Amino acid sequence: MKIHGIDPSRVKAAVFDLGGVILAGGVENVEQFGIDLGLTEETWADMRRELFLQPGWWDRLERGEMALDDFAGELVRRMGGAGIALSLDRARNFMSHPGDNHGMPVRAEIVAAAKAIHAAMPTALLTNNIREWRSAWRARINVDALFDTVIDSSEVGMRKPEERIYAYSEEKIGLRGDELFFVDDLGMNLKPARARGWQTLTYGETADVLEVLHALTDGRPQR
Repeated sequence: MKIHGIDPSRVKAAVFDLGGVILAGGVENVEQFGIDLGLTEETWADMRRELFLQPGWWDRLERGEMALDDFAGELVRRMGGAGIALSLDRARNFMSHPGDNHGMPVRAEIVAAAKAIHAAMPTALLTNNIREWRSAWRARINVDALFDTVIDSSEVGMRKPEERIYAYSEEKIGLRGDELFFVDDLGMNLKPARARGWQTLTYGETADVLEVLHALTDGRPQR
C-alpha cells in the first residue's frame, strides 16, 4: 500500500537531505536575510537570483570550488551597492548556518525516525553544503548513528540537481535507483532522482513525512 505516493515495500535504503529536512530552515532563512537588513523584497529577490540561482557563485561554493569568504565578500559588495552596510562575519552567516542552533534547529522527530530506519536498512545523507560549515553541522547530529553513507556536495565536487550526483549516490549506497527512497525540501532536487527511478517525497508537513518514515520500518527486522 502506498503512503503519500511511496511504496515502502520497494524501499531498500532511505536517503535524506540535511537543510530543510534534518535541520529546519535554509531556503526560508535566505529569503528573509536581505529583508531583515532593510532591502525591499524586489531588490533582494533580484540579488538572490544573481547570487543563488544563476550559474556561478552559489553552485561553485557548494561544489567546493570557491571559499566561503569569497562568496561572503561578493555579498558584502553587492549589499554595499544597494546602500546596506554588511560585515563580512554577518555575510558568512547569511543562512544562520548549522552552527547556529537558533537559525536552523534540529528536527528531533526526524532524527529519531532516521535512526530507527538506520537500524532496519541502509541510510544515506545527500546534502548540498559548504566546506567551511562541515564541522559545525556534523557536531550537531550523530552522523554515524544515522547514516551509512554521507554524500556532501563540497566533498564530492558535484551537487543536486546535477544528474551525476544521483548516479554517484547509487554507486556509494550500492543499490539501484528503484530501490531508493529520498526526502528533500526542494522539488528541483527530486526531479532527477525520480527520473532514475527513486521514490521521492517533498518535505511539506512534518506529520506526512513522519508517516512515510515510520512505514519504512513497519514489519522490518533490525539488521
